[in-house]
Amino acid sequence: MREYLSDRAMDRKNPESLISGHSLSEIEYLLRALEPELASGNVSPSSFESTARLRNIQELARHRTFAYLCEWERRFGYSSINDSIFGGYKAVVDRLLSEHAPDLVERFNTLYRRLNEAADQDHTRLAGEELSQALTTCRRILEAVVGQVLPAQAEPSAAGYKLDQSSYRSRLFEFIKIANESKNVSEATTAMAEGLHARFAAFDKLTNKGVHADVALRAANMCALNVYVLCGEVLLLKQETEAAAATEAG
Repeated sequence: MREYLSDRAMDRKNPESLISGHSLSEIEYLLRALEPELASGNVSPSSFESTARLRNIQELARHRTFAYLCEWERRFGYSSINDSIFGGYKAVVDRLLSEHAPDLVERFNTLYRRLNEAADQDHTRLAGEELSQALTTCRRILEAVVGQVLPAQAEPSAAGYKLDQSSYRSRLFEFIKIANESKNVSEATTAMAEGLHARFAAFDKLTNKGVHADVALRAANMCALNVYVLCGEVLLLKQETEAAAATEAG
């Protein structure tokens, strides 16, 4: 609206100026009506001024339309690339979840429902129980995925870390260490896991401090997203490890 008023001001130096409120079709009609007078060469100053002002409005409208179209084209192009990247990854992760841990699909749906419910509430209030429950669900989902790739064991790891039921974090790192022969990929996946656990800890501190719900909700959404990505990485690593073992056996 500010652009519209600025483009159509009769006197652009005067903020209180009247505006030319004609539609673009009306402007086109008026310009055609003024053509004979302009072509005759005997044009009055007022007609010349009106023609210049109307043409200026036309050109500004064309320029703004072109600029917005270029912006939308870039935005949609960027979005389509992102959609193809994340959409392809999501399809792979969803397939792996349905094959190896179908119950986790419903857990993710439950998690998203809780976050949506929290998003619909008053963000100025303090973080409620639903956000703490969402964090608990994140941990349980990750623990369940770890149980699929490396079940609990009575004996500790070679480095002396416990691998029992409660030590799912140690089992996750142990699985990555055993399954992955590529040091670079192993370090990347380990860093992702460590970053997620750091988010868990930070989220705990936020909810204990009694922060506003919008801050806690943003942290919970990031936790949920990172859990989903990490679960996909772990299940993909398991699939690649099994495929490599089958190839060697063959």
